[in-house]
Amino acid sequence: MSTSLRVIAALTIVAMAVVALTVATGTENASAPVTPAPTTTDPTAAGRTTAAVDVAALVGADGLVDLLVVAPESSMGGYDRDLFPHWLDGSGDGCDTRREVLIRDSLTDVAVGTRCSLDDGFWLSTYDGYSTPDPTELEIDHVVALAEAWRSGAAAWDPPTRRAFANDLTPGALVAVTAAMNRIKSDRDPSSWQPPARGAWCDYGSAWATTKVRWGLTADPDEVRALRNMLRGCPDVAVPDPVRIAHPIAPELDAGESPGRCDPSYPDVCIPPPPPDLDCGDIAARRVAVVGPDPHRFDGDGNGVGCEGG
Repeated sequence: MSTSLRVIAALTIVAMAVVALTVATGTENASAPVTPAPTTTDPTAAGRTTAAVDVAALVGADGLVDLLVVAPESSMGGYDRDLFPHWLDGSGDGCDTRREVLIRDSLTDVAVGTRCSLDDGFWLSTYDGYSTPDPTELEIDHVVALAEAWRSGAAAWDPPTRRAFANDLTPGALVAVTAAMNRIKSDRDPSSWQPPARGAWCDYGSAWATTKVRWGLTADPDEVRALRNMLRGCPDVAVPDPVRIAHPIAPELDAGESPGRCDPSYPDVCIPPPPPDLDCGDIAARRVAVVGPDPHRFDGDGNGVGCEGG
């Protein structure tokens, strides 16, 4: 056999061996499939892929309104806007709360300059549909006005809580709107004022109810009826997490003024009498002093202190 034929034969044998080995390996793999590594479901494991997605619980519009504590409004006795310090620079970056809202809500990227000057922004006032590139045309609206908050329970808050409420950057609590809309709305609730642009009703009503639920503020019956009307047919929203109000205080009353919605069984905090019947989870205060009949039955063990847990 010539040398060339021997080389060809050798190469043919090698090729056949490679094919046989490949087939054998494939057969072995087919009979013993590799089990993929399990995907962790630990959401705290930084840097890992998680199979479970942490999705906030959603609730329908009626469900959101149902979370509100219904009670008559209290009086404006003792109210002063200065009790709610606002437009503070909480982050220390030179931009106060007003400018932080403008930066956040601009439809275009904002150029932030010296002393937090704002350029290149563009804003939509959703209450009336007016758009502008000029931030001086806009004011920042507390969706739940400070005076409305006072009448709904904020009279019993301590100063740090009022300051936190007045500068709350949670989306929906503060919005940039035209000066005209802000002044027309004033401190009215949805029973007497709704945005003239009906397309804003879902966002406005949801923001209003969410803010009140988050901060443990009450809603009067007319307000609740108006919210149900505004939110009819609106999409589901995330269930709001309540704000922990650590140190509620009793509201200051003018001389001779009746406490009104504050039940005398709870002298250290302002808790409305029933109806509705409240549980400890419905109020922000903990370790509430209880005297007298305790209509909400906060003091289960009769030791004069209610809502001791949590």
